[in-house]
Amino acid sequence: MALTTDSLNAMTRRTCRMVLSVGVMLSGSGASAQPACSNEPLAVQVLGSGGPHAGGTRASAGYLVWRSGRPIVMVDAGGGTFLRFGEAGARLQDLSLLAISHLHPDHVADLTALLWLSEQSRKELLKIAGPSGGGGFPAFDVFLRRLFDSTGAFPILGGTLGREGRGTRLDVVTVDATIGATSAIWPNNDVEVTAMGVPHGTVPSVAYRIRVGERSIVFGSDQNGSESRFANFAAGADLLVMHFSLSERAPDATARLHARPSVIGQVAQAAKPKRLVLSHFIKPPAFEASPESFSLFDLDGAVAEVRKRFSGLIETAADLQCIPIR
Repeated sequence: MALTTDSLNAMTRRTCRMVLSVGVMLSGSGASAQPACSNEPLAVQVLGSGGPHAGGTRASAGYLVWRSGRPIVMVDAGGGTFLRFGEAGARLQDLSLLAISHLHPDHVADLTALLWLSEQSRKELLKIAGPSGGGGFPAFDVFLRRLFDSTGAFPILGGTLGREGRGTRLDVVTVDATIGATSAIWPNNDVEVTAMGVPHGTVPSVAYRIRVGERSIVFGSDQNGSESRFANFAAGADLLVMHFSLSERAPDATARLHARPSVIGQVAQAAKPKRLVLSHFIKPPAFEASPESFSLFDLDGAVAEVRKRFSGLIETAADLQCIPIR
């Protein structure tokens, strides 16, 4: 049958509508395009693999530990993790612990969003942990009061502190962030969470080790890698997540906050995890005079520096990625 101009135009319009429809379904699917962590006996899901600068498609730092279809621990709540939390199909009422590594906004900015209206779905206390104060940063319990008490930034969330207002009541643990100090956050025969203070310039920062049964996961947090005791803290982990913000060409001043790739490789080689996941990448902002200092300037080259020193399995994180632990 011969095709007329009108029939060709009609076919083209139908094809365009089909392509647009598929595109909308894919772009709106969010977590549905990712492997479902809820189907794994134990897994880590990356909520945010990016850093403090806007641009690109990565949310700031955040992670979920899933067990038997439930997210039991969330580590960090940087900008964008509230969206990713929903895309992952997670529920706040399933969490046993929300652990904050330090008080830079790219690790804690979405905390308020997570807690807003939380009392509608969760009636039990929510254990929440964060670092002690120092270097111009308040202790974690003080930080929460400054947010949610009657004279704070969000007094409407006073219920989080057991006062008038909304929000799930929090069981607050302020972790000793002294470099090298270890603390038991959640001692339990089946699930155990410990913390260790790690060096991040003058910013109090803590790494977390989570043991679930016989498996263990370590979140290294923002650190410069100079504390030798961290390798013992992370030793033999099934999964070690290290933040990978810099390139090998980062200046010394920046490397006092974050570890260069060579240092991460050395730390991992000393700790000997079964798997190393690199996350918290920094995309150089447009105004940056030395873009080559950051990990996303040349990610492959930066990862190659780690491989020179760590002989184990290395993965680079992506938002909503599910990492089974078996």
